[in-house]
Amino acid sequence: MGDRAPLKTLFLVNFAVTLGFGIADAFFPTYLFGLGARGIMLGLPLVLYSLSKIIFSPVLGACADRVGYRRIVLASLFLYLAVSVGYLCTRDVLQLILLRLVQGVSCAMFRPVILSMVGSATGKEERGRVMATFDISFYAPLGLGPLIGGALKDTWGYPGIFAAVTLLSLAAFLFALRRLPHAALRAGRSAVPGGVVPLLGLQRGSYRGLLAFIFGRACGISLSGSFLPILLSSKLGLSGLRSGLVLASGTAAMTLLLRPMGILSDRAPRPLLVLLGGGAVSLLYLLIPAATSFGSMLVLAVAIGVFSVVSQPASSALLVEEGTRYGMGATVGTFNAVLNAGFVAGPLLGALLQGTLGLTAVFHAAAAVGLAAVALFAAELWGGVQLSAAAPPEHEEVAVVTTRASVSCESAPPFSHAA
Repeated sequence: MGDRAPLKTLFLVNFAVTLGFGIADAFFPTYLFGLGARGIMLGLPLVLYSLSKIIFSPVLGACADRVGYRRIVLASLFLYLAVSVGYLCTRDVLQLILLRLVQGVSCAMFRPVILSMVGSATGKEERGRVMATFDISFYAPLGLGPLIGGALKDTWGYPGIFAAVTLLSLAAFLFALRRLPHAALRAGRSAVPGGVVPLLGLQRGSYRGLLAFIFGRACGISLSGSFLPILLSSKLGLSGLRSGLVLASGTAAMTLLLRPMGILSDRAPRPLLVLLGGGAVSLLYLLIPAATSFGSMLVLAVAIGVFSVVSQPASSALLVEEGTRYGMGATVGTFNAVLNAGFVAGPLLGALLQGTLGLTAVFHAAAAVGLAAVALFAAELWGGVQLSAAAPPEHEEVAVVTTRASVSCESAPPFSHAA
């Protein structure tokens, strides 16, 4: 398969899975509504989906460190396939909610472990570039999913949507079964007792800072994503097309700039890029309520996407570095759990603020949380530097890739997955 084959396989598998469920997730609430779900039955699938990722991501990530990444990825893809077939075959609301819960477990298995596989197979000097290139397989289908899903819905209805998801899930499972290597990209032992990173017991340093940063970033994304469409329609009176352009423009900017910013993160100080990108995005949230036209809102959305991508590859590369200390699966799994906790906390906070202080307060809160997260990242990073200077390290780095075969990507040359 050559040195590049495993990473290309992971890219294509992640693209197919993300595209499939990006198609379905965009229309899942309206599907439930059409089946008669109301009130708590509409919100319950989202809550269960998020909670399952929060609970299972650290545990399953740590499990992958012990049993091997390939088995966990194949198990998660099989669950994705089972969920997509279930969506296609049932119209019962309770069964659909249960399937949504299983989808969350699948995601808790898949996303942290596949990122661990990419990180474990990447040399330190190219982590930013490779992780950013791989993230294209996440952000590009997220942008394409609603567009393709809308066309399928108009042509074949919801059965067409779920049939497409099933075909993409089946293709991803069969491709991974055939192309993922058995010996390479294998996990090492976790460096923490029980395999799950203990949040309260962590020393000051970049990992605690990363967890604070990603929680704040997730809160900001979920606050903006949940309430920006309301602002666009109620305050600015934008049409559906113009609102869609604003909402899609940030993701488009991120997708286009991921690889160049990944190259930059391999050459510039990564913590500085995290601080710059996170701080700028938080300040831009403050300006959203002041926008008065489609043009100004579009510029703001693009700017948020641009500065988001400044921090994205750098934070991913820093996360992989922490994975060499605590165990890659456990580290990424814990990180993913904190990320999803932010996605849950954001809308809850936003709903409370919108009901009491108005829509403007939601975006001011997103800015405040983001700036606080950046400040915590800087404080933790500075504390870790001080601690390292005062005392020798308590442990050595864990060798994450324990076996090598001819398909190992440890020293893979620069490449473009999209080529």
